Amino acid sequence: MINRATRPGVLASFGLTCLTAGLLSCSASEPQDSESKIYGGVKTKAGEWLSTVALVSNGRMFCTGSAINPELVITAAHCIQGSSNPSRIGVYVGEGDEGGRVEAQYKVVKMAYSPKYSRNVDGWNDIAYLVLDKPLDLPESAYIPVLTDADETEELLQTGLFAYLVGFGNRDGGGFGVKYEVDVEITKVGDNEVSLGNNGKDSCQGDSGGPAFAKLKNGDWRVFGVVSRGGACGTGGIYGRMNANICWIQEDSGVDLGMDAYCTPEEPTEPAALPTADQENPADPQA
Repeated sequence: MINRATRPGVLASFGLTCLTAGLLSCSASEPQDSESKIYGGVKTKAGEWLSTVALVSNGRMFCTGSAINPELVITAAHCIQGSSNPSRIGVYVGEGDEGGRVEAQYKVVKMAYSPKYSRNVDGWNDIAYLVLDKPLDLPESAYIPVLTDADETEELLQTGLFAYLVGFGNRDGGGFGVKYEVDVEITKVGDNEVSLGNNGKDSCQGDSGGPAFAKLKNGDWRVFGVVSRGGACGTGGIYGRMNANICWIQEDSGVDLGMDAYCTPEEPTEPAALPTADQENPADPQA
């Protein structure tokens, strides 16, 4: 499986050398194991999917992310693994630019990836967070709630239903660095991860860490997935479920994501003890 941070053949977890030189330049001369294809999608309209942002180093995009609130962005663990200096990473908000050369408008002051991140059969926990130096200048309506409600999850995450991917990564026919979207089929649902896409509709290198969205019957949107890995672009990929790590993100980052009710549900109250026979028919004190 290929992590979708860089082109195939390039180490997904970038080191200081790649950060210094820029991700794209590090991978430009590497052999590719798949076509350059988001795959099978269309360019987003101006003002759409504002919470989908790009991760930038030295003026070049290398991954995608989801702004969950004005202070925090969620991305993939493999996008930041290997770097201990958040000041080398910035966040870009906008429609992108062909070639992925953009300047970040926001600095990262704190970042971490899940301590559970590893190649586990039950799921890789390929998720990380970035805390920004200042709030994102976006309207409140830009932030799409994370899917945590059980009833909504049952409605949205079913094999055969559709989700939407958004990212700045490689596209079919060439190109990179412009925000695109595509609708994809849900092909498998697990407790920790979801499989999405096939038949030429997919995420690709550069889309790593980006969001997977789904729309409720009432018209409301939820964000549920984080692009992790896949085979050849266009054949489908695997996405971490945000809810599996959202409580760790809130606790470790120190940013209030409004997850208290989900992360620390109230303990059920003990039912009142039934009265004993003596309590039901107390002896007459004057007897």
